[in-house]
Order: sequence, then structure tokens, then C-alpha cells
Amino acid sequence: MELTEILPLDEWVRFEKELFDRFQINCTVYNTEGVGLTGKPNWCNTLCPEIKANKESLAAICAPGNQNFMAQAKQTRKAVIGECDAGLIKIAVPIFSGDTFLGTAGGCGLLPEGGEVDTFMVHKATGMPEEEIAMLCKDLGTMSQAQAEEMAAFIQGRLDQFAMA
Repeated sequence: MELTEILPLDEWVRFEKELFDRFQINCTVYNTEGVGLTGKPNWCNTLCPEIKANKESLAAICAPGNQNFMAQAKQTRKAVIGECDAGLIKIAVPIFSGDTFLGTAGGCGLLPEGGEVDTFMVHKATGMPEEEIAMLCKDLGTMSQAQAEEMAAFIQGRLDQFAMA
């Protein structure tokens, strides 16, 4: 079973946009291979597009975090909330059809309250000067643990609705 058997692609696009509009965080639905289903990013900052535009930093920061969060979500069948290697909040909610794991829905790209970007890690991964990275971080919003939990619960509620449709 594939995600598009639950909802057509345009509905997944609408879902990602709904999440972005509500929570102001980069929102993506991933298939089991860890590939974004829609290919339509909603950027909540100027740092993430720079990281994702660079194959090395994508492989060093985004991909391992996504794989780890996806594995945890699949194993526990629960939302996973934590940080990526750059220090930004990441939320992954598993998508199941019965016992079949289909992927995750979630978001990333805001600072956890009291957190900070690991500019050295981003520098090592992207090759960008740390001063440039610091400038890209000026527009970063924050998300509290309570807001992250609210987002995860909202996603789960919507996924439950999709399963009934």
C-alpha cells in the first residue's frame, strides 16, 4: 500500500500547506524511503533551504535525522519529537494502514525554546562561513515542547480522519 492510496497527491499537498499555515514550520509527508511525497517545501526560515540545497549537508544533517526519526516512529507507532543535528526541532508522526507502515508526516526548522543552531555543524556540512550561517538564523522562530506536542496530536488527528475517509 502507498500513501496515495489513502489520499491523492493533491490532498497530501493541501495537508502539508494546512500544517505550515497552522504551525509555521517546514512540513513534509515522507514515504518509507524517506523521500518527500509532494516535493513542495514550505520554508519557515532561510537556513533550511541552504542546507537542503547542498547534497553534502542534506546527507549530513537532514537525511540521518529523518531516517532516525522515521525508524523510531515506525517502531513505537508514536510521534517522535526531538532535534536534528543542526539543533532545530523535528517532529515525525508515523502513518500506518493497519500494521503496514507507510511513512511519516511532520515538520522541522524551528528552534526549540532555549535552543540554538549548531553553527559549527552547519559550517562543516555546508562549507558556509559561520557568520553567514548566523545571518541565516536571524529569522528563526521558536517552538515550545507543548506546541510540538500539540502539532503532533493535530497531525495524528488528521491522519485518523484520512484513514476513515
